[in-house]
Amino acid sequence: MSETFTSVYSLQDQADSPSLLELLNEAFEGAADYAAAQIGSDDTQEVYLCFLKSLCSSQKLEYLLSMDGQADVSARLDRFIGTHLAEGNFTRCQQAICAGSAIVCKGSSSSGLILNLSESQNRAVGSPVTENVLQGPMNAFNESLDVNTALIRQQIRSSQLKLWETMIGEESLTRVAIFSYSGSVDVRLLSQLKEELKGLKTDSLLDTGQLQRLLFKGKWRMPLFPMAVSTERPDRVASNLLSGKAAVMVDGSPFALILPSVYTDFWHSPEDQYVNPYVAYFLLVLRFLAMFINLFLPGMYVALTSVNVDVNRMEISLAAAASREGVPYPVFVETLLMLIMMDFIIEAGIRLPKTISSTVTMVGGVVLGQAIIQAHIVSNLLVIVVAATAITNFLVIDYQMGLIQRILKYFIMAGAAVAGVLGIVFCLSCLIIYLSCLETFGVPYLTSLWSPTKRSGDSDGDR
Repeated sequence: MSETFTSVYSLQDQADSPSLLELLNEAFEGAADYAAAQIGSDDTQEVYLCFLKSLCSSQKLEYLLSMDGQADVSARLDRFIGTHLAEGNFTRCQQAICAGSAIVCKGSSSSGLILNLSESQNRAVGSPVTENVLQGPMNAFNESLDVNTALIRQQIRSSQLKLWETMIGEESLTRVAIFSYSGSVDVRLLSQLKEELKGLKTDSLLDTGQLQRLLFKGKWRMPLFPMAVSTERPDRVASNLLSGKAAVMVDGSPFALILPSVYTDFWHSPEDQYVNPYVAYFLLVLRFLAMFINLFLPGMYVALTSVNVDVNRMEISLAAAASREGVPYPVFVETLLMLIMMDFIIEAGIRLPKTISSTVTMVGGVVLGQAIIQAHIVSNLLVIVVAATAITNFLVIDYQMGLIQRILKYFIMAGAAVAGVLGIVFCLSCLIIYLSCLETFGVPYLTSLWSPTKRSGDSDGDR
């Protein structure tokens, strides 16, 4: 008789309490993919295999279930010697079944043996979907944490690449991993990040975006700006790890969080390190220029055409007044309507299927815009302003930062409608003060460069 089969028959019986088989059958009652199949027996005991058909490997199940007699069961279970084989109680066995393992138990035993028969259902490694790759590696993360770990290790082939894991979620029991490079990461950052993850209390964790909200959710407020760069590119994660940052990944999510992240990190593209430095600086300046245009152009239009009219040259004021001839609404109202309409079109182009999204954006951008101008609802100059605002919003590298800019331009425009250029300056001052108060794991948000503390001896052995 094999050692594994002997372990099955050595499981303890408890006559005064329900058996493990009865508890599992009751817990998974109503689950159509749950099965408890008899795989062997002798004169006094029966051996059962409990599993979820949707999570276990069909080949391994067929190998175990196509048995005849104790000798065949013993021979087949003997194949699992040397693998991770553990004994567990009801709680542990229930969690193991939900993770894709199978439980071997007797009909009256109070515990069972856990066999790893899981088969992951994941996408193949493909190209990034949310980040266009112009130059550099074309692979992207998927929903498997093990596959993502392999992609990062292919970028950094060093023993100093460390990995620490924990479980978050009382119901989902989601694996969360912290990647770091011990040659450059700050030990205080790692310890603080681990303590934060250990202290999180939630029922389920499904994505890194949800994890970011839990990490940075204060007692009375949630930061308006994103506190961590989210990426699906392994080369970007590897570059940040070598520069002294840490990366957090969630099993089931194809995105990684890079910590700590400062404001300028959201404006750097991974391609910047692959092109000529002068070209990279030019593109960086172009992005910041687009940021200022996106935030302040609608407000400047409202301020210079309704409040601070005397600031313009006479020719510009006359041209603006001529373009608004016949428009029934005030400048602030027509600008607000156009910006909201443009956000409707942008959101529709993102949410609709790709086959019809281009048609909708064409109808909304060209046909509707031309009809609004001919109906004298808005001025020609405002259409140019709104179009420039929409185009510059797409120069943002990070999608979350782009969403924040779409919100902020309304507040700046409201300040311009109240106090003109002075209101814009006031809104800019409040924005800078707010950003200067933000910190991400002890690093000021407006810090331009993150200077990691070089430590050769990382005494943290919990990896």
